[in-house]
Amino acid sequence: MALRRPPRLRLCARLPDFFLLLLFRGCLIGAVNLKSSNRTPVVQEFESVELSCIITDSQTSDPRIEWKKIQDDQTTYVFFDNKIQVKPVTPVCRVPKAVPVGKMATLYCQESEGHPRPHYSWYRNDVPLPTDSRANPRFRNSSFHLNSETGTLVFTAVHKGDSGQYYCIASNDAGSARCEEQEMEVYDLNIGGIIGGVLVVLAVLALITLGICCAYRRGYFINNKQDGESYKNPGKPDGVNYIRTDEEGDFRHKSSFVI
Repeated sequence: MALRRPPRLRLCARLPDFFLLLLFRGCLIGAVNLKSSNRTPVVQEFESVELSCIITDSQTSDPRIEWKKIQDDQTTYVFFDNKIQVKPVTPVCRVPKAVPVGKMATLYCQESEGHPRPHYSWYRNDVPLPTDSRANPRFRNSSFHLNSETGTLVFTAVHKGDSGQYYCIASNDAGSARCEEQEMEVYDLNIGGIIGGVLVVLAVLALITLGICCAYRRGYFINNKQDGESYKNPGKPDGVNYIRTDEEGDFRHKSSFVI
């Protein structure tokens, strides 16, 4: 039987600053025997590499070929069904730490390296959440919607039962990855405390106003204009007129009598 060469796979090394070693193993699957002419290629960053897959023996006319990468005892798909597949990395999750009852809350989950694009699922206390809380009687007291394409989990109005540990899983055909658990606390607003605080502020303002009014009445804020007016020139004594003569160059007084 002649050797058959399925389509070759071209890869580009992405690891920076050092050599990348990829090991692809030939194997016998059912009635198909495979081998590779370059089992341990070594390439540098940004250089391309071509991996061969040769069918030496097959009892089927259309065998299924899958390329897999083995690294650190982890196996992930690289090429399957004429498509490149990459396992998602750990997604980035953002969960609000504390939300008051009745307020809106949004949880985010994002992953950027998986191919094809992963789908997202959210868990609360290890329980998977549906895409719509109304679709499951178990969550009838909640009001949330999950977008599995974008990874956002939106609560329109949280309640005490929504408190718990949340985490997200991003998954595609190549595998899945999850973020660490994060706690969201839902707390009641202390209406009585808020009203009491407002009343205390109003009482303090009233005391300040009363104190200012009392100070004005006692004259603490009145400008003492009389002190400034007490430094006027002394008045002339009654019955005395001061006349200046050219010869004296000074004042002299002239007595006069008023009858």
